[in-house]
Amino acid sequence: MRVLIIHMRYLPDLTGTGPLVAELAADLARLGEQVTVITSMPHYGRLPSGGRPPRQAVEDGVRVIRTPAFPYASGTVAGRALDYVLYALASAYDGRRSPKADVVLAVAPPLTAGLSAWVAARGAPLVFNAQDIWPDGLVSMGKLRGALPIRAAHALERLTYGSAQKVTVLSDGMKNNLVAKGLPPSKVAVIPNWVDLEVVRPMDKGTALRRELGLEGNFIVLFAGNLGFAAGLETVVAAAERLQQEPNLAFLIVGEGSAKAGLMAHAQALGLSHLRFVTTQPSRRLAEVLATADISLVPLRRGMGALSVPSKAMAIMASARPVLAAVPPDSEVRRVVEEAQAGRCVAPEDPGAMAAEILRMRGEPERLQSFGANGRRYAEEHFGRAASSRASMPCWARWRSVGLKVKAKRTA
Repeated sequence: MRVLIIHMRYLPDLTGTGPLVAELAADLARLGEQVTVITSMPHYGRLPSGGRPPRQAVEDGVRVIRTPAFPYASGTVAGRALDYVLYALASAYDGRRSPKADVVLAVAPPLTAGLSAWVAARGAPLVFNAQDIWPDGLVSMGKLRGALPIRAAHALERLTYGSAQKVTVLSDGMKNNLVAKGLPPSKVAVIPNWVDLEVVRPMDKGTALRRELGLEGNFIVLFAGNLGFAAGLETVVAAAERLQQEPNLAFLIVGEGSAKAGLMAHAQALGLSHLRFVTTQPSRRLAEVLATADISLVPLRRGMGALSVPSKAMAIMASARPVLAAVPPDSEVRRVVEEAQAGRCVAPEDPGAMAAEILRMRGEPERLQSFGANGRRYAEEHFGRAASSRASMPCWARWRSVGLKVKAKRTA
């Protein structure tokens, strides 16, 4: 089968869903499928040695085509919109020039990836994977305002979902959102993201990264991942301000994203010397970065609970580190953390509650060890890469069947 995947992030980008899409593509290629990925040039973090990756290459048996990228380091809405539009046009163009696929997968955000995939599909079955629910998330965060822009965004959403034969989401809450908008329940499948349990594994917290940063002997509160606006990382900065007089307590934010510049400027203005920002680390150091933490944070803004599922929570649990989730009551992360007994949850966007819980958890070292062990055990049972691939197979098998019928009809 010829499988075409359209997603804006891919390795060597380590932020967001780039690594997940790369793993999915490689897994499908190992199953014998002919996989092509149309992505963009890297946006975040360090480029591999030798500079920018080639325009086209074969990586892990996958043909990878990269479109130009517009750098939006300022994180402006206009810059991001331009980046999305350029990718939509370029990916649609490359998709039309590629051999027609039997199955097309679009991964969002951005929502416009679905339109690019529809243009590239040329009638082939299209699966749309919504990692977040947009534009609802943008409206909730106040990033999309005005009746006309909001109506236009929802029209784009309806067009995108309507062009897909199947829509996959990460949680029941996300599915309920789409069903309430009129999608048939049978059209929406819940397939959680996975964690590579061989890559993300428990390690001693006395890591090389601790030594490099001079943080030996500190209790480290870590956020590692995409520094986007949905996380509401201003809460982390405000909590750090409340705890700046606490001895041997350090905050570490690892990653890149559109909110980073503003967060760094705010932390510097407050004089938070115990709050450190570190760029995204190479993929080979992922387990080490997560192991550096005593507590790992998963913050999410109000109103985003049923619209987004930060997959960093699952990676933290796989690393056997306790989770402190500042998330809405309807968040899938809250459900998982509480069910697994892998940490604690507090209200979102409440720096006082976050700071108080950090101090409470620091005073319970045995409980933290138990949280970490529980999280790893739950991850092994529910979030393993192999198990998630098996869960995905019914969806892929259905569209493989459809694709084969379409192909046979074309041949006839």
